[in-house]
Amino acid sequence: MGLPGLLFGVLRHPIFLILAALGLAWSLVAVNNEGHQGPPQKPEVEILARVALSVVDGDAGAVMIFPTGQTEPIRKYQAGEGSFFRGVMRTLVRERVARSMDSKAEFVLELTSAGGLILIDELTGYWIAIEAFGPDNYQEFRLIFDRARASSSARAELS
Repeated sequence: MGLPGLLFGVLRHPIFLILAALGLAWSLVAVNNEGHQGPPQKPEVEILARVALSVVDGDAGAVMIFPTGQTEPIRKYQAGEGSFFRGVMRTLVRERVARSMDSKAEFVLELTSAGGLILIDELTGYWIAIEAFGPDNYQEFRLIFDRARASSSARAELS
């Protein structure tokens, strides 16, 4: 018939059940007590240059990238293209939605003294180090950065 102190192989003495419940409650409180900590601290690096970018949804699933305040796009991804770029933008926009912040999709791309790129949403304070995602993804954002700088420089010369 089974051992008197066991129920399906587990001790059924009330003290063990109480200890298990306390352990579970403590672990749930410890995990959930962290709360919303906000964005991580941006690294202390020297910034050599920065560009402000606007990201706009186009027709038929296209995404266009403009230097902020300009009307000519520097990059356009058709539907099915630019999956990394779209994913990064979705991550930053998700933070805005979670905080009920509805505004234009404007972001800052900074070039560091070490050659890295940091994409920043100044509205939420969140940032993404682009070089952490490999050389191909870095090159795509570097192309966007270089085009935005060239576009801004050309516009400044015309003024």
